[in-house]
Amino acid sequence: MVDRVAFSRDTDLTGLWSGAYWYSARPTPTPFTAHIIETGGNLTGTTLEPATFGSPGLSELSADISGARGGSDVAFTKRYHPAQGVHGDPIRYAGTVDDTLTSIEGEWRLPSGFSGRFVLVRASRGVNAKARRRKAAATLEIRR
Repeated sequence: MVDRVAFSRDTDLTGLWSGAYWYSARPTPTPFTAHIIETGGNLTGTTLEPATFGSPGLSELSADISGARGGSDVAFTKRYHPAQGVHGDPIRYAGTVDDTLTSIEGEWRLPSGFSGRFVLVRASRGVNAKARRRKAAATLEIRR
């Protein structure tokens, strides 16, 4: 029998996130998405963004993330998947999630000291959230 971990989008960061990051020297944001899985405060996942560096033929950059959340503090490391012209340096993200677990804001930093800010907004609370909304709507309908 397989042990399954129950995720609650109301108590963890599991889900699809959409956001942007900024370089301190460049005002134009770079959009990115993140698929985050939180298990017992540990974070894993992947990101996808348009290629703003690397080989000319690259259209997108993907990366793995790993980190942790403690209360409202969120920290993770992003490492790009190997591709020509793409660095392998760990990028440290540190931020704060809001009380509703729908927005994360903070800063990112490379080992060289290069840094900027980032924002992520929850794009999806997953299939379970849709089921809860339908059940709540049906319950309200019955009570009327």
